[in-house]
This record gives sequence, C-alpha cells and structure tokens, in this order.
Amino acid sequence: MFYYHFRQISTFLTLVLVSTLLMPNANAETIDNQRPRSIHVSGTGKVSVAPDKADLTLSVEVQAKTAEAARAQAANSMDALIKAVKNEGVADKDIQTRSVSLYPNYSPDTANKIIGYQLSNQVAVCIRDINKASDIIDSAVKAGGNSTRVQGINFGIENPKVALGNAREKAYADAKTKAEQYAKLASVTLGSPLHISEGSDIPAAPMPYGEMRMMKAAMADGASTPVQVGEQEVTVTVDVMFGIE
Repeated sequence: MFYYHFRQISTFLTLVLVSTLLMPNANAETIDNQRPRSIHVSGTGKVSVAPDKADLTLSVEVQAKTAEAARAQAANSMDALIKAVKNEGVADKDIQTRSVSLYPNYSPDTANKIIGYQLSNQVAVCIRDINKASDIIDSAVKAGGNSTRVQGINFGIENPKVALGNAREKAYADAKTKAEQYAKLASVTLGSPLHISEGSDIPAAPMPYGEMRMMKAAMADGASTPVQVGEQEVTVTVDVMFGIE
C-alpha cells in the first residue's frame, strides 16, 4: 500500500514539473501569435523657414547711493524705453515685465558696508513685424540711455503649421523608404502602417554672442543696428510600424 501511494505522488510531481517547464514555452508561443509581424522604423523630415517674429529682451540697470534713487532712475529709464518701443508700433500685449530686482552694493574692504544700491528691470518685447527689429532696438537704446542693456534676441515662427506639414511629409517618406528596404532585405511584402507616433522640434534661434557685440559696436558708431534673421529648421520625427506579409 505504501509503495502504491508513493508511485502516485511521484507521478503527480512529475506531471507538475513537466507542466511548469512547458508553461514558458506556451506563453512565448501565445505572445508570438498575438504580436503582429511588422517592421518598426523611424523617419526624419526637415524644412528651413525664415522666421517671422522676434523676442527681444531689454533691461535697465541703475546704481545709486540710496534705494529710492536707484528705483526712481530705473523707473524713468524704463518708462522712456517702453514709450519708444510702443512708438515703433509694438502693442501693449507684446511687452511683458520679466523681473525687477533691487539689492545693495557692499564695499570691497573688510568693513563690508553698504555703499549703494543697484536696481535691474527686465522686459521682453515680442516683435511681430520682424523688419522693424533694428529700429525698435535703436529706439529703445536711445530712449533708455546708458542704463539700457540689450540682453538677447530670439527668432521664431508665428504659425509653423505649413512648415510642420511639409516636414511631416518628408519624415513619413523617409520612414517608408527605410521600411521598404528592410522588407526587400527580409524577402517579405510591406503592408499598411499599424502604428504612427510623431515628435517635432522648432527651436528658438538666438543671436550669437559675437553678433550681439557687433550690434553694440554699431550702436556706438551711430549706424543702424544690423539684425540678420536667417532661417530656422523645423524638424519632425516619426515612428512607424508597418505590417508585413
């Protein structure tokens, strides 16, 4: 009787072990059957477009013996700067204060006494008529005086829809060309796309520091500030999964 029960238990354990060993293979076969036969590729499309707007960052920086004096001087300079920008056709909605800071200046010796105050007021100006960028910069610097700082200019595209559409077409064509090549190499027939996902990039184009230095030199010489718009690259990337037969 004991031997009979022992054989039953041994047989049961053997079946459990065999089932356990076969389960991963069964699951793998199920997953393989559910996963579509496909080719997964990515494509890139690029289009160069001339910017049609500029974001200009201006500020005034004033140092004075008292905080009130620094505030008053900076307020007068910024008020004149903003009026000059508006006179060039920039709307109120396109002028935004970015930061206002006031802090003390200390003596360089060990006494570390407060010897004055510095106030900085920064504004961002959106220039929608990019052909007026040079005039706006010149007018702002002239109105704000020596306390004016031109801190940077970024070019952008107001409505990138058309450029994105063209880049999208190029990206998909690039992906399909790759998929067709892989299908030929693998001796299979390329089918319809099963999945498409997109990414896009429209980077701001800042004016290089070297050009900013040239711009300041031109202002000092009395010439009109040179502003070179150039072109921006609109990029679209797409991931496409094509079915195969």
